[in-house]
Amino acid sequence: MFYPVIINKNDMKKTIFFTLVLLFTVFISSCTTAYIPTEINAPAFNEPNQFTGGISYGSSGTNLQLGYSFYKNFAIISDISYLRTRGSEPRFQRQWEFGLGYFTRLHRDDSVYYEVFGGFSKATTNSSYEEQDFSNGSGYENADYYRFYVQQDISFQHEFIDLIFALRINYFSFTRYEQYGAADPELPRAFGIEPALKLRLGGEYIKFKLQFGLSLTETVTKHEFNYNKGFMNVGLEFRF
Repeated sequence: MFYPVIINKNDMKKTIFFTLVLLFTVFISSCTTAYIPTEINAPAFNEPNQFTGGISYGSSGTNLQLGYSFYKNFAIISDISYLRTRGSEPRFQRQWEFGLGYFTRLHRDDSVYYEVFGGFSKATTNSSYEEQDFSNGSGYENADYYRFYVQQDISFQHEFIDLIFALRINYFSFTRYEQYGAADPELPRAFGIEPALKLRLGGEYIKFKLQFGLSLTETVTKHEFNYNKGFMNVGLEFRF
C-alpha cells in the first residue's frame, strides 16, 4: 500500500537553501586558485562626515572594511581580507586595498544614491591540493599581484532595508606566479568584471549584511590562471 509523504514547508525551505549554498560553493571553488574575489566595499554613503565599518566572513575568509565621507560628496574606503584553510586543499590569501571616490543623490525626492570609487590593492595567494584517490597527483598555484579597480554602485535606501547593486572592474598585474607542471610560466595580466548584489537589514547604526556576486576574468597574456567564479559574504556593518 502506498502512503503519501508529507513534507513540512520549513523543512523544504531549509533543504532548498542548503542545496543552493552547496551548489554555489561547488561553483566558486577550484582545486587551486591564484585569485579569490573579496567582498566589494560598497558603503553607500548618503551624506558627508559618515563613518562606516564592517566585518564579514565568506568565500574570501574574514573581511574588515572601513569608509569615511568628507567634503560634501567625496569618500575614502579601505579593507583587509584574510583567508587560511587547511586540509587536503589548503588555501591562503591576504589582501589589502584602498580607494577614493565620489557619491551623490540621483534624485532629490528619492533615497537613491550613486557612488564610484577608483582603487588599488595588493595580494598574496597560495593554494595546493594533495594526491587523492580521484586525482593524478598533487599540485599547487601561488601568486603575488597588484589589482587596480573601478567600482560603481547604486543604492536604494529605506529605513530598515538597503538594496545595493555594485559592479567592480579589475585589472591584474602579477609580480609572481608559480604553478605545478609549468616551467617558468609567464606572469599573467588580466581584466575582470564582478557584478554583485548587497542587502543590508537593521537599524540606523548597525545592520546585518549579505553580499553575493560573480567574477569573470580574461587574461591578456598566453598563460591563464585559476580563479573562483563567484563570492558570498555575510556579516555586520556599522555607521555613525
